[in-house]
Formats: sequence, C-alpha cells, structure tokens
Amino acid sequence: MLTKMARWDPDKRWLATVDIVEQMKRQDWRPLLIARGGSEAHGEEVLRTAAERRLRVVDRTWTRPGPEGLVEALGDVRDADVVNLRSHVDADARRTLFHASDAVLANSGHEPFGLVGLETMAAGGVACTGCSGEDYAVPGQNALVVETDDPREFMGLYRRLKENPAHASRMRLRVARRRGATPGRRSSGRC
Repeated sequence: MLTKMARWDPDKRWLATVDIVEQMKRQDWRPLLIARGGSEAHGEEVLRTAAERRLRVVDRTWTRPGPEGLVEALGDVRDADVVNLRSHVDADARRTLFHASDAVLANSGHEPFGLVGLETMAAGGVACTGCSGEDYAVPGQNALVVETDDPREFMGLYRRLKENPAHASRMRLRVARRRGATPGRRSSGRC
C-alpha cells in the first residue's frame, strides 16, 4: 500500500506516482495507492490518466472522524488500484495511514521541505521524498529518496526494502523523532 497526500499540482509528481502504480501492477505486485489531493483541476487529469492506463480508480468519502472512519472507508476497495479519498483526513487518521503504508510518496519536484514526509517519519512510516533538498531525509537510512520521475528508480528502492524487512523496521525506527519530531504531535496541515 502506497499513500500520497498533496495538492493536485503537477510539481507534486502525481503523474509519476501513476507511473509507479502502473509499473507495479505490470509486475503483478498488486499495488494499492491511497490518494488525497485538493480541489485543483490537475486532479482530473491524474485520475483520468490512471483510468486510461487501466488502473481501477474508486472514490471514497466518510463522515466518521479518526482512524475508524478511514478504515470503514477503505474496508471495501476490493480490486481497486487507486483509492481517491474525497473527505478530510484528520491528524489521527493521517498518522494511522502513514504508519500502515509501505511507503508514503512525498516526492515533490521543487519543495525543499515537506510536512507529509516529516509527518510520515514521526508516525513511524517510510517516507519517499524527492531530491529537492529535504535535509532531514537520509537515503536508505530513514527515507527512500528518488532523484527522477522514472518509476524504475522507486521500484528498485522499494524492492530492496521489501526484500529486507529487518532494514525496513530499522528505517521506521530511525525516523525524524531523533531530530525533534514528536510521534503524537498534531500537524496543522490540512488535507
């Protein structure tokens, strides 16, 4: 399970994320992308592109807050490849989602500081950042860091992580908490 939460903005590398999911599916990895964007028009292009590439996209909304509401919304996604979350994801639900994901794609192409990456690390998750200067991300130590939009780069990093569960566990323990992030601290970010 991969998660991506960002504005529907081309600089957030949403189309590269669709490429990753498509490549994973081609290799029979059975990916599930949990996506939460904003209200920007680029979202329509991203979801249309996913559908054109034969990825099954489903929308989910809910009213119950917290992890319980999120789990209910995700409870019946069956053969979906992409779940488009259309409801607000509160801080407790985000922490649960970021921790439970195999990787959280915070791979912006231009922002040198990412709250989603830091929130992921604080939740004990595995952040995948871009190469835009996130100095808190140490490649292979506390995060996956991609330098290109080429899905093969992510696939190689992800494959090595999945083949070595002990390393993945150590990575989750080496997260930004050491640098001052607090696991229970609530983010002021909105999704």
